[in-house]
Amino acid sequence: MLIGGACKAFLAAMLTVRILQAQEAATKKQTMLIDTSGMTTGAFNEIPAKARAMEEAKSCGRTTREEGKSFNLEELAGAKVKQIRVVKAESYQGQPAPKPEEIRVIVERVWSKRFGFARCQIEWDELVVWWIQAELVFEDGKIGVLITDGRRHVVLQDHDGHIWFAV
Repeated sequence: MLIGGACKAFLAAMLTVRILQAQEAATKKQTMLIDTSGMTTGAFNEIPAKARAMEEAKSCGRTTREEGKSFNLEELAGAKVKQIRVVKAESYQGQPAPKPEEIRVIVERVWSKRFGFARCQIEWDELVVWWIQAELVFEDGKIGVLITDGRRHVVLQDHDGHIWFAV
């Protein structure tokens, strides 16, 4: 009986260690995916102009994605993303420039979020302050674009060059 209990305790401890190692590896992989080393900061103006230009292009190839099924951004992107390179983060209304660590956390949160719909154009009423722009580097070398308000609105240029507005 004592040996059986000791074996169970040992196995439980080993399982706990394996789970912690897997969680650490997943965290490292996610952190390495987002690169802020080349990020620039600046006054609020360039990123909203880029988002407007992307909306005017109306190039998602179809007007909507499948209704009623939530999705994450990698699914919307249409291919495996190897790296997210944050290009620029703009400050708004005199706020201090964001730090790379803060931007990395925000982009991780947005990237892992589930979205409800994506369209070829903006179809929401609320004002959106676009302030983070990144490049999506796909495994095959193609480059897409990600622009976000850091909360719930995203503009994404997918693997095939189509532009989506998701919320």
